[in-house]
Amino acid sequence: MKKIYLGILAILYMAVSSGVAMELHYCMGNKAGMDLYGSATDKCGKCGMKEDKTGCCHDEFKFYKLNDFHKNVVNEIDFSAKVFAINNNHFVYNWQSPENTALISPTNYAPPDYTAPPACILNCVFRI
Repeated sequence: MKKIYLGILAILYMAVSSGVAMELHYCMGNKAGMDLYGSATDKCGKCGMKEDKTGCCHDEFKFYKLNDFHKNVVNEIDFSAKVFAINNNHFVYNWQSPENTALISPTNYAPPDYTAPPACILNCVFRI
């Protein structure tokens, strides 16, 4: 499904980024038709007259394309400023022994005599 979606997206992107050429046909001052990627003919499809400079029909060609959104990245980082980082963190070690021994002794809260379940139950393998 992802490949189909990606393929459709790629085709749509190629169609939009390459642009669309259109031919607009005007007959007697009104728009009579429109063709994608232009198919110019000498005769008008509406009135049948031949197209010439003094006639009532004329074709207008337009090319529509989206603006180019791919712009080059400009690095505007200024390394000329002389700024130094000052590390003020000092580690202080307390050499005195703690007074409370409860802080030192480990505590074990595990259940007594815990036995792990057999591997057949863990893997859900039940032989009959």
